[in-house]
Amino acid sequence: MQANIEYNFINKNSSRTLVLLHGTGGDENDLMFLGENIDKLVNLLGLRGRINENGMNRFFKRLQPGVFDTENLVEETKYLHKFLQAFAKVNTLKTEEMVLLGYSNGANIIASLIYHFGQFYKAHILLHPMVPIKDFDIVDQTNNKIFISAGENDPIVPMKEAKELYGLLKDKNADVIFNVYKYGHNLSDKEIQDIKKFCKKI
Repeated sequence: MQANIEYNFINKNSSRTLVLLHGTGGDENDLMFLGENIDKLVNLLGLRGRINENGMNRFFKRLQPGVFDTENLVEETKYLHKFLQAFAKVNTLKTEEMVLLGYSNGANIIASLIYHFGQFYKAHILLHPMVPIKDFDIVDQTNNKIFISAGENDPIVPMKEAKELYGLLKDKNADVIFNVYKYGHNLSDKEIQDIKKFCKKI
């Protein structure tokens, strides 16, 4: 039995909530600085992945670097979806006003969430993601607002993976932006500025 999701919730009594999902080895506090940078007025909900891989928190298991445990990914995706709905209900939040932002491993589980549930949340921000599941029948993405970023010199996530994900979602009618930055796996200032612009428009 997996543990419940650990979280850090800063309630600012806003109608909108920014949900933050860390990369491998991070925790529920990792991206709070990013949330504050993007919008100081929205509620912030930082989540911690339930999987422990040699002391590192993750949102789902992998068989080896770059190779996901698809069965576990699907299981954790559905759990995350239910958790967010339950959390919204208990805290009187609107799921349709939740913006999901994930970095690396966190971005990959959000990509899986998008594959399964489409435009359920307000918008999705995927920073340095990969294609979560191969040969998956992706649900229709009409009106789904998605921001995808990739690093030109990312040693962990090949840019072609993020580009392929962009193409797959666009083919399913998503309203998706794909931005490439001249950096590696780390977030750049330009990237953060572009995320802020994206959030102001949604």
